[in-house]
Amino acid sequence: MNKYTLTALSLCSGIISGLAWTDWCPGIVLLCGFVPFLLIENHLFENKNSYSQNSCFLYFLPGFVIFSMLTIGWIRVISITAALCIILSSAFLMSFTLLLAHKVRLRLGNVQGYVSFLAFWMTLEFLCFKLAILSPWINLGNGLAKDICFIQWYEVTGISGGTLWILLSNLFLFFFLIKLSGRKKVRLTYLSIWLAIVILPSAASVIRYKTIRISTGNENEAVVVQPDFDPYSEKFTVPFREQLEKIINMADSVVTDKTDWLLTPETTVDDPVDENSLAGNQYVEMIKDFTRKRPSVSVVTGMVTYKSPSSELNSGVDNKRGLKSFSGLNTYFNSALKIDTGADIEIYHKSKLVPGFESIPSKGLISLISRILPKLGGINKGYTAQKERTCFSSSDKSQKIAPVICYESVYGEYVTDYIMKKAGAIFIITNDGWWKNTTGYRQHLSYASLRAIETRRPVVRAANTGVSCFIDIRGKVIKKTPWWKSATLKGTFNPETRITPYVKYGDFLMVTSIFISTVVFVMVFIVMPVLKK
Repeated sequence: MNKYTLTALSLCSGIISGLAWTDWCPGIVLLCGFVPFLLIENHLFENKNSYSQNSCFLYFLPGFVIFSMLTIGWIRVISITAALCIILSSAFLMSFTLLLAHKVRLRLGNVQGYVSFLAFWMTLEFLCFKLAILSPWINLGNGLAKDICFIQWYEVTGISGGTLWILLSNLFLFFFLIKLSGRKKVRLTYLSIWLAIVILPSAASVIRYKTIRISTGNENEAVVVQPDFDPYSEKFTVPFREQLEKIINMADSVVTDKTDWLLTPETTVDDPVDENSLAGNQYVEMIKDFTRKRPSVSVVTGMVTYKSPSSELNSGVDNKRGLKSFSGLNTYFNSALKIDTGADIEIYHKSKLVPGFESIPSKGLISLISRILPKLGGINKGYTAQKERTCFSSSDKSQKIAPVICYESVYGEYVTDYIMKKAGAIFIITNDGWWKNTTGYRQHLSYASLRAIETRRPVVRAANTGVSCFIDIRGKVIKKTPWWKSATLKGTFNPETRITPYVKYGDFLMVTSIFISTVVFVMVFIVMPVLKK
């Protein structure tokens, strides 16, 4: 292979893998998407005397740039600058991860090299979950979100199991291909293993999808309002009182005495509400007036709220993150509120914040980048998070639900914290209108199905411009609204109490990969160089 062939293979791998996040291709294409990357690495390994150790990074990079463009290129509708920064940094990290695995193979051999390939990649995805400046949006397991029939075992492993499945499939398909000219017995062995890797989990998942039982006997009725305010031209110009009046009028024609829940989108009200004076707030009173007419209804809505410095003491607010708020005096939150006829109003503060837009460090590179990003809603808001998850209770206190705000729905293990606090259903409130008609909002919608599978909880989703929907515990969308249209949606769900292995044990595969990665990294890049001196 010459440099042009290697570059072509890289681009091919990026295109095949990236298509999994588009509407043009099923996600299971990922089961073979990394094979060209592995062929590149193998060629450089077998011809190590003709290439430098770092040359594989340069051949991987074009493919991962294409992969990132196909998966998250939709960010350009908000900011071309942000899109370029995110695409290039993602491609760099993925290329660097494979470079490290290549160096391990060069120094320790095939087995250790391929184990490092698995462990290093999964460690990278773990860091995407845990570091605020990174995002798990394009972790490989997410690419299978459209193929729910084949990933019901996410209730055991979460998306890290999907990532491992994808990597193992690519690895053994690659072994089969490089042995095509070898002995038939070896060739058939690798082919059999690859087929087993692909078919057995898929078959088990299909059986689970067909046979899983959904709880009955405790049906809740919910109404979702999708007001459809364009975030670029209406959301922050039309007075919020008028917006809330529209939402209440839309709900009034659908809500009945049998309705238990009413959901409205994230930042239904973006006119900051003082948490110390909720009882006298005009927006809260408008919702209270509605619940007095419908006393069985609990309203879950999104508002921007704030606290003064004196009220933050002993409040559980995580305000030690080096973040700046958009006021020098008050601490602001992207909040969900549960309002009913009772005197107490329950509040949850969004705690997985979008880097550069909602989570703005006062110092460093991200702070610099945030200054050149567009101002969503008219201002870059440095929100503050809370330390623990908070469940909302129904008006009769018989049920608990998980209030999940927008970007938080991408974090599987994060959502399990609600389930451990006895949440029987997941309510997602979001505003995906920022992404316009791109794959971005469709990807975000599909990730809600993953949370349903992992936790075996029904999901009710309220989105400003769509898509709002009801999702069952198999991850299947059973009712939905159209995109970018004003609509209401009524449906029912049955709260669940079962605890899945994933809820109980979390991302145990990633924890294992971190241990392996740490041992290998210390051995190869620290201990061995010292011993050679």
